[in-house]
Amino acid sequence: MEKTIDPQKAMKAQNEFCKKKNYPHFAPGDGRCFKCNNQIYSGERAISVERANSELITGCPYCFYSYCE
Repeated sequence: MEKTIDPQKAMKAQNEFCKKKNYPHFAPGDGRCFKCNNQIYSGERAISVERANSELITGCPYCFYSYCE
């Protein structure tokens, strides 16, 4: 599976995915984790554009903090 790392596109993809599915948007609006401040859409453990476009993001891939508790 292709893995495109682009924070701006991933943030937009997650926003559109949530609107399309009528899901709550849990991921931070600016892509920075509320707890560890890492950018969840860039870096070694980044959430790819493809993943942001196909699943609800509910936690940080770095510190594993849950955004929906």
